[in-house]
Amino acid sequence: MEKNINVITSIKTNYLSWIVIILCVIIVSHPSIIAGFITFFSLLFFAYFVHRFSHFSRNVFTILHHYHHENDNFFSHFSQILLELSLGLTVLPYYYFLGSDYVDIWTTILFTLFYSTVHNYNYGQLRVNDVHFLHHKDIYTNIGPDICDIAFNTKNCKNIEVENTNHYIPNLVVITGFILLLKYLSTNGKIKDMMINLLIVFMVFSVLVVSISSVYLYFTYKTDKNDKTYKNDKTNKNDKKEFMPNAESIEK
Repeated sequence: MEKNINVITSIKTNYLSWIVIILCVIIVSHPSIIAGFITFFSLLFFAYFVHRFSHFSRNVFTILHHYHHENDNFFSHFSQILLELSLGLTVLPYYYFLGSDYVDIWTTILFTLFYSTVHNYNYGQLRVNDVHFLHHKDIYTNIGPDICDIAFNTKNCKNIEVENTNHYIPNLVVITGFILLLKYLSTNGKIKDMMINLLIVFMVFSVLVVSISSVYLYFTYKTDKNDKTYKNDKTNKNDKKEFMPNAESIEK
């Protein structure tokens, strides 16, 4: 990196989005605010390291994410969304053993929806910047979130600036409003039971789809394990413009 970027610089640059994150965690997790912060930041680091290590080897647990990088189709995106939404399942054992003093379910929903929408909508549809585009060009960099890449030295060398994360804010506000609605509805016993049943159905569906897809891809999807170039990476400048508007600046 050409400039001295560190975690403090990142926090100062993105103070507004951090204020919104803190407020949203407080609002969503109240009255279990401490548990809310423990949950959010635990999932933040967990998501970073799981994503990072998923690129180290191609196995039955990681093949679905590799497929996402190597293919641009409905199944690739749909399975990736299910995989990300299933992230919340990882907190259930901790919630069972540690209880609500350390794990907050509402904050788990906040982080899971926040992480998935930023990845699939902000980066995938809006193309808010070139950060995630460069991750698809070099899978060992720009793992995300940007503050973790800075802290653990995985920021792409072409990203010499701290990412402006103000594009997080609309996601956080909308998701927080949605969760407050769910919390209000859950005060009704019958609605709460229905919500729990729907959540269980979704969890079972997600686990089945992710598991079956992973096993199928692992035994049938043929790619060169040593090939670091992905067939859907755009090498033509005109193609790049279609994928990411300021791609010419990346080539410089």
